[in-house]
Amino acid sequence: MLSQLTLCTGVIVIFFLIVYSDFVSASNVTIDKNGYIVYCPCMGRFGNQAEQFLGSLLFAKYLDRTLVLPPFVEYRNYQVIFSPFDDFFQLEPIRKYHRVIAMEDFMENIAPTIWPENERYILCYDPRRGDKDRTPGCNPFDGSPFKPFWYNFNITRFRSSVFHQPLVTQFSEAKLWKSRFKHINVLAFVGAPSAFPTNEEAIPLQKYLHYTDSIAEKAAKYRAERGFSRKPYLAIHLRHGSDWVKACSLLKENDMSQLFSSNQCTNRAGIKLNEIKLPYEVCSHSVRTIIKDIKRALTDGENTHRLEVIYVATDYNNELVWDEIHRQLPDVKLVTPTLTYHNGTITRKHSPPHYIIDTYLLAYSNYFIGNCISSFSAFASRIRLQSFRFNRTTQFFANDLLYPDQLSFKDEL
Repeated sequence: MLSQLTLCTGVIVIFFLIVYSDFVSASNVTIDKNGYIVYCPCMGRFGNQAEQFLGSLLFAKYLDRTLVLPPFVEYRNYQVIFSPFDDFFQLEPIRKYHRVIAMEDFMENIAPTIWPENERYILCYDPRRGDKDRTPGCNPFDGSPFKPFWYNFNITRFRSSVFHQPLVTQFSEAKLWKSRFKHINVLAFVGAPSAFPTNEEAIPLQKYLHYTDSIAEKAAKYRAERGFSRKPYLAIHLRHGSDWVKACSLLKENDMSQLFSSNQCTNRAGIKLNEIKLPYEVCSHSVRTIIKDIKRALTDGENTHRLEVIYVATDYNNELVWDEIHRQLPDVKLVTPTLTYHNGTITRKHSPPHYIIDTYLLAYSNYFIGNCISSFSAFASRIRLQSFRFNRTTQFFANDLLYPDQLSFKDEL
C-alpha cells in the first residue's frame, strides 16, 4: 500500500513539474506593455540602413517602446538576402541604452500573442500608390525589397493602413505619438521611422553598436589570409562606381551644402559649414586627390604607427587605379578586393570580403580616409569617433577643400 502511494505521489509530482516547467518557459517571454516598433529597412544598402537604424533607435527610446531589430537587406545576384541583426552586432550593448529584440525572436515568441494577423496595421505618412492596388493605402508589399521583407516573416497581409500625418517620425513629437497610438500594440512602418540622413542627436548612439565575436574572427582571418595581421595599416573607402558618380553629378548641377551623409565632415570639431558649397571632388575623387591624401596619411609625423599596408574597401574594383597607386607608392603593400601588390609583384587572392568585414576593417584601422558623402564611410567613421575617439586619424578625401586651414583634428582623450 505504501509503495503504491509513493508511486502515485511520484507521478503527481512529475506531472506537476512538467506543467510548472512549461509555465515558467512561457513566462520567460516578457511582453513590453508599452508596445513595439517594427519597420522595413527598405531604403538603400547597408550604409543607409545603418544610418536610419540610429534614428529609429532614438525614436523608440522617446516613445518608450521596444524596437524590433530587422535583418539587414542585401542585394546579391538579383536576389534579396536577409542577415539577422544579431549576426553582425551584439544586442546587449544596445540594451544598455534601450530595449531591443531581434525580429526573428519577436516573430517567433511574441508576435503570436500580441500581433495576430487580424490585428496587424501598417503605418505610413500618407497613401503610397501601388502598382496593382488602386485603393489608397500604404501598399507595404509594393516593390522590392518591401514584399520580400514582409514575406520573409510570413507576413502576407495587414488588416488596414494607418496614416500618421501630420505627425512625422521625430522624437520631438513623442508625446503626440504616445497619445494618438496608445491603443496599437505594434507600430509597424512601411519604412524606417527615421530621417535620412539621421538626426544629429542620434549619431552618438553609434557607440552602442559592437560587432559580434564571429565578425571579429572573420576579419582577423581575412587579415591573416592577406598577410597583414598585426601590421599597422591605412584603410581607405573609395566610391567610384557608375551609380555613385551619377549621384555626385548633383553637386555639379546645384549649389548644395548637404548631400547624403556629408554632415560627418562638415560638422566636425565644433565647426559647422552649413553654408558651404560642397565641391564635386569631395564626392567623386580624382586619382590625383586619392594619391595625394594617401601620401599625406603615410607621412603624418604625428601618427605613432608607421603604416605598412594600404587596405582598400570599394564599390568598384578599378584595377587601373590600384596600378597607379602602386606605381607611385611601390614600397607599401596594397590590398585591394581581388589583388595584393607587394615587393613589385601582384598576387591574385580570394573573392572580395563581405561588406560587414569591410566596415570592421575600416573602423579598426590605424588610419582611415573615407568618402565625406557616403553613409558607408559614415558608419565606420562614427565607430572611430564615437567609440574610439580617433579624431585625428579619421579623415576624408579632399578634406582640405572643406578645411583649408585645418587638415587634421586632435584626438580626444
